[in-house]
Amino acid sequence: MARLLSGEEIETALAALEGWRREGDALVRDIPITPDSYDWLSQAVTNEADVVDHHPDIERTGQGIRFRLTTHSAGGVTQRDVELAARIDHVVNGAARDRG
Repeated sequence: MARLLSGEEIETALAALEGWRREGDALVRDIPITPDSYDWLSQAVTNEADVVDHHPDIERTGQGIRFRLTTHSAGGVTQRDVELAARIDHVVNGAARDRG
């Protein structure tokens, strides 16, 4: 089973993850997007998640999309969540460059 990160380890990880925050037992990031971007962005993140076999909760919000990461089997945030957050950032930043 994956090891839960300490509060200090989570804070250190969040310092390197732009736009992410801790909400209870999860890492969360809200990203403003246009409504027509939701499907391709959620699919691109799902593809990354499939590679590492660790899947986020993805939710459509009024302003865009929300990613919530937690390791359910461990009951909180693990290194797998931090790694997936970084992969999501890579997808989002690449999409911004492609569209910008």
